[in-house]
Amino acid sequence: MAEAVFTVEEKRKLQRLTEEVPKLRSRVEELEETLEILSNKELMQSIEVSEKEIAENRLFSRSEALKKLGINEEEDLSFL
Repeated sequence: MAEAVFTVEEKRKLQRLTEEVPKLRSRVEELEETLEILSNKELMQSIEVSEKEIAENRLFSRSEALKKLGINEEEDLSFL
């Protein structure tokens, strides 16, 4: 059986490649997730509604939500 012989430069390139492949795989997965979101009409409509609510300042903080619900912040909120 023949043994592969690499130059120092080839070894460096191979090392760099082995370091970059997991990063590339992760990036491809991120892009797939982005495409999945962009192709989901219902989700995109929900995002658009949320962006509109943010722009119209129709959101409120957690403490404001609890206050509107009549819940004291110090109470046990484990049911949420």
